Amino acid sequence: MSVLILNKPKGLTSFQAVLQVKKLFKSKKAGHSGTLDPLATGLLPIFFNESTSFIKFLSNENKEYIASFVFDISSNTEDITGSIQYHNNSKEIDKNTFVKTLELFKGKSAQTPPKFSAKKVNGVPMYKLARAGKEFEVKPQNIEIFNLELIDYNYPKFTFKTLVSKGTYIRTLGVDIAKRLGKFCCLTDLQRTRIGSIKLKESIDINTLKSLDNVSKMKYVKRIEEILRKFPKVSLSSSEVKKFQNGSFVRVEDQKMHNECFVFFKDELMGYGLIDENKNLHPKRVINRRN
Repeated sequence: MSVLILNKPKGLTSFQAVLQVKKLFKSKKAGHSGTLDPLATGLLPIFFNESTSFIKFLSNENKEYIASFVFDISSNTEDITGSIQYHNNSKEIDKNTFVKTLELFKGKSAQTPPKFSAKKVNGVPMYKLARAGKEFEVKPQNIEIFNLELIDYNYPKFTFKTLVSKGTYIRTLGVDIAKRLGKFCCLTDLQRTRIGSIKLKESIDINTLKSLDNVSKMKYVKRIEEILRKFPKVSLSSSEVKKFQNGSFVRVEDQKMHNECFVFFKDELMGYGLIDENKNLHPKRVINRRN
């Protein structure tokens, strides 16, 4: 049960990055948490083998990004990889006005995802439908901007750092900020710097991985228990372990939660389960471990 914290390079899709890492570690199965576009760099956690069943929990975590944009340019993809249009006759926005506008976007709101995105409509990624020229409805989704800080402003360019909830599209955030100012803009650079408690400094890039021997590579692989350390958890006694592993429910009288949680025996992750209103812990995923 292991996870590699990759610093994805620019130019690779998330899928391509997973394939390269999977090959380096000779893993039978691998998957990633939180898609990064080819333009983007930064944190891309890659889960191996049985760990892939835990991807959804990390995907729900808040994420931090550093994003750069340029005014007076628009794109059908909202970034510089798309079809670009220039808007020259546009009034310059002063820094103070821009900072005040950023403040308006903090908190909860509804955001309409870009059509060129991995979000699916009836099981099909929207970018595939958009490229095929098909019409489809894009429904707004609830998001939250916890922090939005201007890092650099030199018109027509600007860079901000932001901490956002799951499902927030940073390029759309930038475009919406520009719209509020009566302007156009598009994303030029994006870096994911944090997912939950995982920080960029904990990651490793693909080129460095390729230069390491097998023993050295494993130093950058974390146990799933380390990645999920802040999630709700329940500890089993030695007498309860077999019941949980065999798919039977376990009584958890001292627990106040009624939701999914991770199940441990001592410091070992056994899987995850659901605690019902009667304080019964029902196994949802049991990890197969060799004795």
